[in-house]
Amino acid sequence: MHLDSLYPAAVFCIIATEFCERFSFCGLRTILSLYLRNVLEFSEDSSTIIYHIFIMGCYIVPIIGAIHADSYFGRYRTIRNFSLIYLIGNLLMCLAAVPVLDHNPILLSTLGLLLIAIGTGGLKPCIAAFGAEQFRLPEQRELLRYFFSVFYFTINLGGFVGMVVTPIMKKAVSCFGDDTCYVLGFGFPAALMLLSILLFIMGKSFYKVKTPKRNVILEFLKCSWRAIVNKRRSTNIRYDHWLDHAKSDFDAKLIHDMKMVFSVLLLFVPLPIFWSLFDQQGSRWTFQASHMDTNVLGLQVVPDQMQVINPAMVLVLIPIFDKVLYPRLERFNVWRNSLHRMALGGLAAGLAFISAGILELFLERTYPDLPDKNHGSLNVINALPCDITILTKPYQKRCLNPGSTIRYQDMQCKNQSRLLIIVEAPRRCRDITLSQEILQIEGFLQEKQETTLIISYNKNYDVKGYMIDRVDFSKSVSGNPKIRIDYVKNMNAFDNVSLSFQSTFGLTDMYFFGEGSDDSQVAVSPYLELPQGVYECYVRSGQSREHFRKHLHFAFGGVYSLIIRESNMSIEFVKLLTMSSPNSVNILWQLPQYLFISVAEIMFGVAGLEFSFTQAPKSMKTITIAGWYLSTAVGNLIVIIITKLNFFNSQAYEFFLFALIIIADMMIFTEMATNYHFVELEVDSSVLIMNRDSQLDENA
Repeated sequence: MHLDSLYPAAVFCIIATEFCERFSFCGLRTILSLYLRNVLEFSEDSSTIIYHIFIMGCYIVPIIGAIHADSYFGRYRTIRNFSLIYLIGNLLMCLAAVPVLDHNPILLSTLGLLLIAIGTGGLKPCIAAFGAEQFRLPEQRELLRYFFSVFYFTINLGGFVGMVVTPIMKKAVSCFGDDTCYVLGFGFPAALMLLSILLFIMGKSFYKVKTPKRNVILEFLKCSWRAIVNKRRSTNIRYDHWLDHAKSDFDAKLIHDMKMVFSVLLLFVPLPIFWSLFDQQGSRWTFQASHMDTNVLGLQVVPDQMQVINPAMVLVLIPIFDKVLYPRLERFNVWRNSLHRMALGGLAAGLAFISAGILELFLERTYPDLPDKNHGSLNVINALPCDITILTKPYQKRCLNPGSTIRYQDMQCKNQSRLLIIVEAPRRCRDITLSQEILQIEGFLQEKQETTLIISYNKNYDVKGYMIDRVDFSKSVSGNPKIRIDYVKNMNAFDNVSLSFQSTFGLTDMYFFGEGSDDSQVAVSPYLELPQGVYECYVRSGQSREHFRKHLHFAFGGVYSLIIRESNMSIEFVKLLTMSSPNSVNILWQLPQYLFISVAEIMFGVAGLEFSFTQAPKSMKTITIAGWYLSTAVGNLIVIIITKLNFFNSQAYEFFLFALIIIADMMIFTEMATNYHFVELEVDSSVLIMNRDSQLDENA
């Protein structure tokens, strides 16, 4: 076999190194948000912010890695050094997760995440470029192109395995008295990072190792500054390119190389929009999945596990694109240009968000009808054993049966409005005699919220109305059912009341209501999240082992209020109210958008990496790849900004907005790409041969 058709041996070591690194990073990232919320006890909003800051840091640091590689240490030493920093960060995360140590877990975790961001960021611009420079150009140009596909395949394979295995490792073992073991969850990625370093060092004898002979970054900055200063001073002198203003002070070759770098970086300006769409798989799309029915062929799919679909599809589609689709299209001179493939990939991302928006429109039909601005809602629950009549201005009288609910929607309310409710009840209410027949209740209605009023009675048999905390209609991020318990203590006869849910598969969850008080009241529990299924509900107290038991079914995505009223040394009333309907649209309807985004990633991501490497001079290749990764960080920032601005109440419209933005963005990118002139490297030389023809001619 001809040597030009053989992959360099060094490439296999580099690919194995990248697999282990991606396994480590994606595994840690998958369990990080739960660790921040459940172990470090940050709120969900704070955990989300910390998570995105960490991801942004991972894509900003590549600039530092590029500077080290191109100006000081070379790519081999840069990869080795930043890998060691990466490993130290992994080890600190393991130590932070050990609860028996006398340490500050938040401080250690912060330092660990900082070092991991520095480590992985330093590697990002170097590994792909280091692998690509192992090929002989132009003899192995076709192999180089396939290398980027293999490299991207490796990224997704490592990420896919890490996202699947690491959560399993975390749940498989109980440690330090907890049913989850984050020490093992972080320790396994640390072990993979150590293996990554060993594999990389073992391949040193095969590598083409180059050390920078000059500080390219410093010369790059000096030349750029000199060109800007000279241009401002010499207003009467005009050049074709602004960098030519520095040609009297700097080498023509440096200026020529810098022109190429700036041409590439200019094309990167529209790219953050693509990444702003792509990275929403871990946020908006996951939240969308939590609103869907996750029952697939009798198995329950956790919403955040849907993210695994993307790398899984990429693994399947990359060989199809490289071995089947691209070769056939190249016969007709179609899609051979990497910029064309990137533009089409961006449009595919737009189709993904159109698909997500259409799905969201169907999902919104199942969402609860929440009050709008300047409006509030009132939910009245009859916990008495007889019919009552409710009157609240400006509404007419309405009859409310025992255990039933009336919901008054869209009542006028600005900020906080006073509310007057009149309750009429018969003196003889089934087997009890009430002390009065009419009750006036004064309360407050909150704007854009639903207030809940429970009608019951106290130990003196006075009709009472209890205003309780607003209903949280939002579904859980995990998709598990949410249950709130409203315990009406009419007589305060029981002490240390507890309510437990026991599932058919042995899970028990318990909530304590504590000591009774002298005054009648409603004890309200926080929202509990339980796996969906049938539960045996038990009410117990210090006076009796068991007062009540009942079968309850909690469906996936449902939000429930469980109303319990005790009186006369017994539980007299139990009512399960569905506040948000269970999810009814199957999660498999997300597959079309994941297919489109996977196609987009292949066409955009692989072609972009190839373009970043092949279109930069040898001395500055890492800088262009760092610019490529920096666009991802800016994309994450765009998501945060648009989310904070909150243009629409409808998530579907926000998805459509992103689709329109990416379509417009790709139109601009295509126009910019038509003016770009491709370059080609000579054998073992950094001299660039300019090709002034159009893109199609260049690829013909």
